[in-house]
Amino acid sequence: MIALTPDDRTRRRLAWQRLFDAYGPLLTDSQREAVRLHLEEDWSVSEMAAVRRVSRAAAHDLVRRGLEHLASTEGRLGLAERLQRLEAERDRLRRRLRALEADRPGRGADRAGGSVHV
Repeated sequence: MIALTPDDRTRRRLAWQRLFDAYGPLLTDSQREAVRLHLEEDWSVSEMAAVRRVSRAAAHDLVRRGLEHLASTEGRLGLAERLQRLEAERDRLRRRLRALEADRPGRGADRAGGSVHV
C-alpha cells in the first residue's frame, strides 16, 4: 500500500467534505451524523462507538456505508464535480478581472473607490 502524504490526505478529506456538503441530506440520520463526526470533527471510530454505545464495527460500518453512498450518488449525478469546475472557472475569471482592472490606466481600486466584487 502506498503511504499518503499530508497533502494527499487533505485533498482526499476535502473531496469527501465536498461530497458530504452536496449529498449529506440523502444519507440516513445515523449515517449523516457518523460521516459528519468523521469528516468535520475528526472523530475516530472508537470515539463514535463509545458515544453511540455501539461496537467499533458498527460505527465503522455507518461511516463506510455513508461514504459509499456519497461516492455512488456523485458517480450517478456528478453535481459536486460540476460545482468544483464552476468554482474554478469563477476564480479564474475573478483573477482575470483583477488583472484587467490593474492594467487600466487611472482606474485602479484607489481611484475608483474600491474593488469590484464578483
